[in-house]
Amino acid sequence: MQIKSIVSGIAALALVAGLAVSASADEKAKSEKELTIADVPAAVQAAIKQFAGSSAIEKITKESEDNKVIYEASVKIDGTKQAVEVSADGTVLQTEKTVALKDTPAAIQAAIKKLAGSGTVDEIIEENAGGKKNYEAAVTINGEKKEADIAPDGTIQAGEEKEEHKGNSKGDKD
Repeated sequence: MQIKSIVSGIAALALVAGLAVSASADEKAKSEKELTIADVPAAVQAAIKQFAGSSAIEKITKESEDNKVIYEASVKIDGTKQAVEVSADGTVLQTEKTVALKDTPAAIQAAIKKLAGSGTVDEIIEENAGGKKNYEAAVTINGEKKEADIAPDGTIQAGEEKEEHKGNSKGDKD
């Protein structure tokens, strides 16, 4: 009789946890909205256009983080995926671009090779915020996707290594 109660309790807990995760994903989807260049404030338009230059803007999203509105524009410049995050007043907060392993500093290359081991490197993103560069690496090891944030000295950031299950990706930053 107690086992049945325990199993019922565990099932109820799992259901509640599943609903919370689903609600969190729904909340993120609601807080992120796709826009056109005409939909954003003039200061944001100017910052995005300056970043993109003559390249076409592929996507602009607006999201709220910590009660702050952030606009992110995705652009392909000379065949390379790039993105810029801009505050509502037009201040560029961060830029991101996809880079090849060979184009990263030696310490970053060593950290990514160590992270990937016998697996493959799927993508490396160079992030530049406030003049500081960091890297985000996505690798696949035995069918498991893994991501990690890497400091300029090659240190994998504590608590920043993320594992993902096959077929469940974080989403790319097109």
